Amino acid sequence: MSLSRRSLLSAFAAAGALAAAGPALATEPQTAWSPGLDNAPVDGFNEAAMRLVHGRAPRALEGTHFRNGPGWFRYADSATGHWFDGDGFVQRFAVADGRATHAGRFVDTPKRRMEQREQRIIAPGFGTRGADDAPVQAPDDINAANTSVMIVGDELWALWEGGSPTRMDPRTLATSGIRPLRADLAGMPFTAHPKVEPNGTIWNLGIYGQRAIIWRLSADGTVEDAQILNLPSRSYIHDWAVTERHLIIPLQPWIHERMTAPMVDGYVWRDDQPFRVMVLDKNDYANRRIYELPAMFFFHTGDAWEEADGTIRFDLCVTPNAQFVSQDARSMISRDVGQTPSAELVMATLRPNGQAELQRSTVFGEFPQTDRRRQGLSRDLVVVANDRAVSTLEMMNWRTGEASRFNFGADQMVQEHLFVPKPGRGGEHESWLIGATLNARENATELHVFDAAAVSDGPVATWRSPYRAPLGFHSTWRGA
Repeated sequence: MSLSRRSLLSAFAAAGALAAAGPALATEPQTAWSPGLDNAPVDGFNEAAMRLVHGRAPRALEGTHFRNGPGWFRYADSATGHWFDGDGFVQRFAVADGRATHAGRFVDTPKRRMEQREQRIIAPGFGTRGADDAPVQAPDDINAANTSVMIVGDELWALWEGGSPTRMDPRTLATSGIRPLRADLAGMPFTAHPKVEPNGTIWNLGIYGQRAIIWRLSADGTVEDAQILNLPSRSYIHDWAVTERHLIIPLQPWIHERMTAPMVDGYVWRDDQPFRVMVLDKNDYANRRIYELPAMFFFHTGDAWEEADGTIRFDLCVTPNAQFVSQDARSMISRDVGQTPSAELVMATLRPNGQAELQRSTVFGEFPQTDRRRQGLSRDLVVVANDRAVSTLEMMNWRTGEASRFNFGADQMVQEHLFVPKPGRGGEHESWLIGATLNARENATELHVFDAAAVSDGPVATWRSPYRAPLGFHSTWRGA
């Protein structure tokens, strides 16, 4: 099946993503999340020392924690229409010799340069209609580079859903520009959830309409293979999973049924349809199987693995419907967070006989993370962050069925925490967990380190920045 930049741009136009309308009026947020939805300083944050306010830094912990998320939402007379459309803002937490520093920079995208020059929202986005005169010729013209980050070779890539990675210097956070993965595939979507196998192979999806491009890259970012396949439905796909032998693409019943602008308005929740899971053989994409589960909505998977008898397991965080993405994440910009309940962590089991099952848990939250050394391999642990009903970090052990949690208190907004292996140790529990919170009471961003074996004991170390930074989405860690 042929694939080109022109075909992708046509798909964007047909979906209404390039349609224009007047800018949304800016109003100040009136919610408890307001500090995390303010614009970051236009020039970001120069590297600043963070103050150790609790505990003692683990002596062997050295490296850099990178985070990405939207950091610019409004100008004087216009605002984005959705939390997901803010300009990408990458934060760098460097830990060494028991000390921590923080820095932050906007990703210098064509979209941001255009809007900063005009001092208004121009580009269309997932939930933003855009301006009448938006000069959009290709998907990367509206690339916000605002969702995730990954280290590839000597570069830091800022990732978005609908276009190319954007290259940054991991030390200075200076932007080098768009990174076309291959000349003939420039501008093709590369989602914010690539999967990196223990040998360094990078797998990723790119979704446009009812088609997906499956990317396979070497550890240095060279494209080894890129193939197109048709999907059973136009489902919203933000994340997926990979085992040693299979690719797992969840197809939820939030379906893009109407060509309109903004794109989010074209999605319809179909609770009369099942939650489908498409499983593909890595060596033969035509060898596939479809499983069915009850209707539910998800953003993120934890990880997947398969057992000797062919049973596949993967965890994910689910809600009963798509209210958060379709309504609440829009109103966050101007009014309210809404009443969407926290997502529940569940385990999906796909049997060789075609049966599919769900195992529920007592753990609620989002941004599930596992030990990345075990990508596609059997493991027990997954950690989630919950900043909706209560501000907790929660760890689930699927083998024992036990959960442990730490409550940060009502003033903290908890963000994704990563597993960081302790030097010379191989077990999942033999790790630290590292991540950030926004402390509204102290008006500051904090960096926390937990012992993965004792989450309920609280952080072993906490550093506090002299200011607050925007909330982020996804992160990565590079050891020293």
